[in-house]
Amino acid sequence: MTLESENNRIGLSGHCPARRRRIGLMLAAALVTTLGMASPDAYAQAQAWAPTKPIKLVIPYPPGGATDVAARAMAQQLGNSLGQPMVVENRAGANGMIASELVFNSPPDGYTLLVATADTNSINPNVYTKMTYQARDFRAVVPIAMVNFMLVGKPGLPAKDLKELVALAKGGKLNFASWGVGSTSQVAMEMFKAQGGNLDVLHVPYQGAAPAFQAVMGGQNDIMMAPAVVVTPALSKVTAYGIASPKRHAGAPQVPTLTEQGFPMNADAWVGILAPPKTPQAVLDHVHKGVRAVTTSKEFQDRLTQIGLSSAPDMSTEEFGKYMVSEIDRWGEVIRKAGIQLNN
Repeated sequence: MTLESENNRIGLSGHCPARRRRIGLMLAAALVTTLGMASPDAYAQAQAWAPTKPIKLVIPYPPGGATDVAARAMAQQLGNSLGQPMVVENRAGANGMIASELVFNSPPDGYTLLVATADTNSINPNVYTKMTYQARDFRAVVPIAMVNFMLVGKPGLPAKDLKELVALAKGGKLNFASWGVGSTSQVAMEMFKAQGGNLDVLHVPYQGAAPAFQAVMGGQNDIMMAPAVVVTPALSKVTAYGIASPKRHAGAPQVPTLTEQGFPMNADAWVGILAPPKTPQAVLDHVHKGVRAVTTSKEFQDRLTQIGLSSAPDMSTEEFGKYMVSEIDRWGEVIRKAGIQLNN
C-alpha cells in the first residue's frame, strides 16, 4: 500500500485542514492511551529516583553489636552519597522479627530500609512455625558485610588440633554453646557436626553471643562456633581450631580454615540492606549505588576489619536477590536435618 493510498484510507488527503486536525488529535489520543496501558512498574523503573527526605535504616538488634556498628559506620557516610541523611533506628526483639515485620509492611517508597542478616532472613523462615513476614518477598538492595564463624574451645581442652577435637567429640563427652536455639551459631555448629560424621555434641543455648563465648572462656562449656568479631579480641584466651569460611579471616590470619584441615564448610552469614516488597527498581538502584560507594572505600573496609567483619561480595540488586533466596534454602537444609524448630 502506498503512502497516498493510506492517506486516502484514513481521510488525510485533500484540502480539508479541519478534518486533518481532527484526525491528528484522534491519533494523538490513541497514542496516549496506548502508552497509558504500559506497565506502571516499567514506567516507574525508567525514572531516576532522588530522595526528598531522610531515609530510615532499621536495625533488628540493640545498639553496640557488630551489625549495629557496621550499619552506623556506613550511615555516617551514606547521606552524602544518597543526597539525604540516614536515620538509624534500633528495633530489637523476637530474633529480629519485630524490625523485619515493620519494614516488610512499610510503604515501598525507599524511605524505610532494613539492615537484615542471615538470622532474620535465612534462619528465621526455617526455624519458626509462624512468620510475620515473607522473607523471600523482600526486595534485595545490597550486601554490606559478612560474618565469619570461628570454631573455638575452652582453655585446657585436651585437643590440640581439629582432628583431635573431632576424635574427642565422637566420644559424646562434649557440649557446645550458642546464643540460642535456631541461631546462626547453632546452625553453623550443626554444619560442622555433619562434616565430622554426625558428632555427638550437646547444645547449651545462652541469651546472646557474649555470654555464650564467656562461658567457653571460663571453662563452663567446651566449644562454640563463635563470630570472629567476638573471638579476635580474646583469641589468646581460647583454643582456635579453624575458620568456617572459604578463606582466612583478616583479623586472625594465623587461624586456618576448616576446609584447609579437611572439613570443607562455609558458614559465612550475610549482612545486607533489604527494602519492602514492590519497591521500584529505580529506588533499589539509587540506594545500591550510594551504598557501594561507601562500602568499597578503604575507610569502611578498615572499619569492618577492626570490628571483626569481612567484606561483602560485589553483587547487583538482582544477584543479591538470588543469593538471599538461595541462602534461605542452604541454611534450611541444615536446619531440617538437625530437626531445629521453634513454636511461636
